[in-house]
Amino acid sequence: MFSKRIRNVQPSGTVMLSNKVKRLMDQGLDILSFTLGEPDFSTPPHIIEAAKEALDRGMTHYTSSLGMTELREAIARTEKQKNSMDCDTENVIVLPTKMAIYMAIQTFINPGDQVIYQNPGWVSYGPMITLAKGTPVPVKMRYDSGWIWDPQDIRDHITEKTRAIILNTPSNPTGSLISRDTQKEIVEIATEHDLTIIADEVYENLVYEEEHSSIGSLPDAFERTVTVSGFSKSYAMTGWRIGWMVASKETIKMVNKLQQHSLTCLPPFVQMGALAALENGSSCIDDMKEEFRKRRDMLIPLLNEIDGVSCEMPKGAFYAFFKMDTGFKSMDMAEMLLYKAHVALTPGSAFGSAGDGFMRMSYAASRENLREGAKRIAEFIAVLRK
Repeated sequence: MFSKRIRNVQPSGTVMLSNKVKRLMDQGLDILSFTLGEPDFSTPPHIIEAAKEALDRGMTHYTSSLGMTELREAIARTEKQKNSMDCDTENVIVLPTKMAIYMAIQTFINPGDQVIYQNPGWVSYGPMITLAKGTPVPVKMRYDSGWIWDPQDIRDHITEKTRAIILNTPSNPTGSLISRDTQKEIVEIATEHDLTIIADEVYENLVYEEEHSSIGSLPDAFERTVTVSGFSKSYAMTGWRIGWMVASKETIKMVNKLQQHSLTCLPPFVQMGALAALENGSSCIDDMKEEFRKRRDMLIPLLNEIDGVSCEMPKGAFYAFFKMDTGFKSMDMAEMLLYKAHVALTPGSAFGSAGDGFMRMSYAASRENLREGAKRIAEFIAVLRK
């Protein structure tokens, strides 16, 4: 009855665990959940008001499948000013960030093509490649070197079937960054082998001590790079489902075909909210980022005090990705912590083989809950080790 490609795709580990947590909470259990990558802040009021005003003006009909012109212009300005991207309005299409990655893969990947990406890496890259009938090629990063993605490891996985490289900086789940020098080497590799680069930069505004770097701004990189970003993480707009893609004009034309035959367009009132975010949102980004920084600086030392736990200080995003030397697989640990300690974490194995033995803990949660979560983890590990 069902297609082979859909039968071969595994459910999202993060969403599946979140659904389980919600069921337990509905049963009245006191579960502290740190699973989903979702800011716990409300969408800033001026963004909500802009959407409301658009609704009051009757903006409830179709827009261009590319997105509203004024929003695309604002995105192009943002990418030029913030990320030094050589782009204009015709290089932009408005669509949900996750869908943008999916459509980029569908646009460039033929059956049998190989796509390289980070391991551990976001849970949906592999399934998206599989849905395009491509072959996922996860390339390991190393905890001992600070989750740095070594360009030589990428080179070692290049074959005649390699078609694209996906990079995510800051990284979900590790919070690591891909340095400018490494990006230059990735561009060299892509140029040498005529590969497409898909840059997932949805956490670009959540970089703490360093600066975000967009690979598409490097010389000779723009025409072969698809840059994806959005509003969910930076503006606490996860439920609005809006983001963007910046790419060559020809790529945008091709992706627009998929848009026309799938989503058609995003709701205009949602786009007006997004426009308000870009035009008057820098202060709310700064406020949320500063709070995330304070939570990170509080949580990581608490985790590192736990016997058998070690965690690198993440440079971006809002995740602690920590190692647990307990002798158990990360999925088993996640189950035990959920049912015994009532703490919900995402097992590192959900993000690839290099993540087994690790747990992802989102610090997009209150400081009180983070402290209590770390306490429950410590108490459970202490009992486990007896």
